[in-house]
Amino acid sequence: MNSEIDVLILDYVNGTLSKQQEAELFEWVEASEQNATYFSQSVAYIELSSAALKSERFNTQKNWKQLASKINPRAKLLHMSIELAKIAAVFAIAFILGHYYFQLNPSEEVNELRADYIVTEVPFGSKSVVTLPDGSRVWINAGSSVRYPITFDESQRLVWLDGEAFFDVVTNKERPFYVETAGVKVKATGTRFNVRAYSDEGFIETLLVEGEVAVNRALAPQKDDVVLKPNQVLTIYKNKNQQKCDQQLADQKTQEHSDCQDKAPLKIEKAVLTSDVRTDIYTSWKEREWVIYKEQFGSLMKKLEKRYDVSINIKDSSLFDLAYSGTLMDENLKEVLDVLSITSPINYTLDNKNVSIWYNPKF
Repeated sequence: MNSEIDVLILDYVNGTLSKQQEAELFEWVEASEQNATYFSQSVAYIELSSAALKSERFNTQKNWKQLASKINPRAKLLHMSIELAKIAAVFAIAFILGHYYFQLNPSEEVNELRADYIVTEVPFGSKSVVTLPDGSRVWINAGSSVRYPITFDESQRLVWLDGEAFFDVVTNKERPFYVETAGVKVKATGTRFNVRAYSDEGFIETLLVEGEVAVNRALAPQKDDVVLKPNQVLTIYKNKNQQKCDQQLADQKTQEHSDCQDKAPLKIEKAVLTSDVRTDIYTSWKEREWVIYKEQFGSLMKKLEKRYDVSINIKDSSLFDLAYSGTLMDENLKEVLDVLSITSPINYTLDNKNVSIWYNPKF
């Protein structure tokens, strides 16, 4: 195996490739099915090893140095040709570390190999980014999971989402890219977009930043597609029965109601297409600066619950009339609540992971 390609793959996962190097890498990937398979498997295992090394149960810096002294992939790649068996050994060690990491830290981000699929589960209070087999990148928000095959099918690229994620898709018109949730299926060929589809929320939201996507209710006829242009957001509101069904699925309860059958199109109350939106309002959750703009109180509290892994009890319904705008940068939950209490009529208590909020008549 060409050692230069292995270096490019490592640098690609680390995000340090130049445009010229990236073009060189993908020219090699597209040259043969064998190359594509090697690339996708390499990325998958490197991502797994990266997750393993985040564990606090390991002294990351110390163990990495010890590991590098024996099997340092970058040094070997730079100075000698690596045999396939040695590469496999590195990946095997990475997988073993990952396995123990998942067992010891069940509350942390999880990347698992399940048969021919990789499942990345991001707990509340966290965010993550993964590289797909085709080189597309996915930013995954708190309380979300993404499932994708180790190698994409020849005719399509299909990813399953529960929660919220931002997709930066590598262009390939011959192999469309699909994101499927419990309610909708989004089709793209090469574009940047955000999908929000939490089971505990009464809507599914698709925002297009760049390119073009077609949104369809899962299992609905193709004629139901809604095509989005840049700076447009499609919000699909579920009807009450659909919300109950989704909550049952989220709680892993037995489905008893006839409306809760798995293989049925999403039942919706209405769909609203909005143009000329500020895309950063919908995508800044993945950045250091989180932009909030005319956010309703109830919606903001749900986002805070996921972002900080807490439970928020709102004691006064009058607070739902409030709306907020502003920018947050790396603030902890108490700092955020302090700002809200200074700028609006609320009081709060914070006890471990439980927050109570009520109206402040003295504001």
